[in-house]
Amino acid sequence: MKNIVLFRENIRTKIVTCFPNLGEWVYLSAFALYLLAMALKGTMLVNFLITERGIFYLSAVPALFVMGKILFLDDYDWKELVIYLLLETLLFAVGTNANEYMIFYLLFFIVGAKGINVDRILQVYLIVNLSVIALAFIFSSSGFVKNVTVTRTDSPAVRFALGAVYPTDLASRVFFMMIAYAALKRFSFSLAEYCSYVALTALTYIVTDTRIDLMLMVLLLLCIALYRPIEKLLNHLSAWMLTAISTFYVFLIIIMGYLYSPHIGILEKINHFLSGRLFYERLAFTNYNVTPFGQFIYQNGFGGGFKVVDYFYIDASYVRTLMMHGVLVFMLMLILFYLLFARFKTEKLNYWIICLALVLLTSGIDQHLWDISYNFIFLALMATLVPIKTKKAK
Repeated sequence: MKNIVLFRENIRTKIVTCFPNLGEWVYLSAFALYLLAMALKGTMLVNFLITERGIFYLSAVPALFVMGKILFLDDYDWKELVIYLLLETLLFAVGTNANEYMIFYLLFFIVGAKGINVDRILQVYLIVNLSVIALAFIFSSSGFVKNVTVTRTDSPAVRFALGAVYPTDLASRVFFMMIAYAALKRFSFSLAEYCSYVALTALTYIVTDTRIDLMLMVLLLLCIALYRPIEKLLNHLSAWMLTAISTFYVFLIIIMGYLYSPHIGILEKINHFLSGRLFYERLAFTNYNVTPFGQFIYQNGFGGGFKVVDYFYIDASYVRTLMMHGVLVFMLMLILFYLLFARFKTEKLNYWIICLALVLLTSGIDQHLWDISYNFIFLALMATLVPIKTKKAK
């Protein structure tokens, strides 16, 4: 073991000395490719610009490059590497059971983000997502791919996906991108930028008619406008307190789904507001047991605008994680929340706490917690976070 450790350290030293920026180049290039794969997967461009096999290669190959960075360019000790490899093995096994590997791939990019400026990650995230949205819009508006349009049973408004697989997915992607840009700006906006956010919020609602994402975007606007008072409040909350509040919210979402019945008035009202989400969560608990290491749950959603018979889809990320990925991954998820809060508190970066809180809030409603093309927040665990004062000094 000692010889292996020394051999790895010698290789790492030589490579880093000769190519000091190689790690950043490898990570950001691999991240851009994997992000492209995941973003395309959420559009109607799959099987038009790229095949499912192409999506696989754009996922697996970047992960291998990041693995190389972790093993030969990053200064992790052998104990940390063993823990990382064991976690990857666990997540691969769980992913095989669930037939969903997003968490498995995500860990590569969380651990591989060490030494990478988080601002560079956010810039790549925004550029790739904006490019995919533009491509999807161009091809859907030109008639090359389907522009999914749907209506609600209780509303005459037409909802457009503009090349995304469903209008709510488009709205959710815009919301996450708004959070990313807010993080890049440290929640310090000019009047023009703030007005642009208001306009973008209105435009997204007009196009997609997504009530929940509208509320989340308005909440983000309020957090930007009231950042200083919110920052003072956060200064009085420890990482443990923030984790406790988040854990309470997670279990509240799960318990509401588990206890749902149309005969319980308040839960029926919440279910109606959430477009039937509690009903399908209750159906999941009825038809499946919670397992330690996850399971495959067949789901039949509306994505793609196809006619669906026997619709069934679990939207809430927390219920999905518990039911599909099992108790162990669910507990690791809660630990991850604490580690993120603890790091942000240690670095005294309250704007990252707000970003994480918004992501955790929306994850009680949508399924994008583990999708890196939506949720970038987990990458901040190991990335280099730039203090606000340092940013201004530049």
